[in-house]
Amino acid sequence: MTSSMYLWVNVAVLSIPLIASFDRRVQFVGEWKAFWPACLITMAGFIAWDVWFTHEGIWGFNPDYLVGIDLLGLPLEEWLFFVSVPYACVFTYACMKKYVPESPFGLAHRSITFSMLVLCVALAITFSDRWYLGLTSVLCAAWLFYTLLRWKPWMSHFWLAFLLLLFPFVISNGVLTGIQFWQYPMIHAKPEAIADQIVWYNNDHNSGWRVFSMPADDLLYGMLLIGMNVTLFEWLRSRGDKLNLHA
Repeated sequence: MTSSMYLWVNVAVLSIPLIASFDRRVQFVGEWKAFWPACLITMAGFIAWDVWFTHEGIWGFNPDYLVGIDLLGLPLEEWLFFVSVPYACVFTYACMKKYVPESPFGLAHRSITFSMLVLCVALAITFSDRWYLGLTSVLCAAWLFYTLLRWKPWMSHFWLAFLLLLFPFVISNGVLTGIQFWQYPMIHAKPEAIADQIVWYNNDHNSGWRVFSMPADDLLYGMLLIGMNVTLFEWLRSRGDKLNLHA
């Protein structure tokens, strides 16, 4: 079990959303034609980023918790992470749109997006010398600016889904960054105290703050990962709808 811990985290994240996709009330399986291309396109960018940062020693992986299969210097489990997490998150987002059809935040979603954009710009400037937080903040700012510029009303449901996903996200990333994550303070700046890491981080390149065992920076990284998947998912869905209209 220990040598496949990361693999089991992926299985746990993916299992329930995948099974629920076939439920006739949800029917997320019908959205696969938009989801899978969105997932794979996003995955390509994040894998390239991952390979680069792993090579530079900005983060890395503890072989004690891996099955031992590598591709491009990344463990198999890391590749699966970019499938399991986006699947669970886009599935949750799609459920929010189905069961909460009205815009949950109204036009206030633009204020939320703008506030997050300002925060990301401030973080990018403040931590420009820390590659993980600096680059993540820049990319998040670019994505948020795009959604404001292009007027994406689905952002209201994105923010609702993101809020609901924070709890399971902290748990799954908590296990990855400190298996017994609950033993650490909820908020602290002592990353050197964390011992049981599946994924480790070079703290010279992040804020140094932790949520339990998880770098606080992962919240922005997660937002970007989910946001890019949802953006491409919605774009592909809209293209499919237009093609159906012209058919």
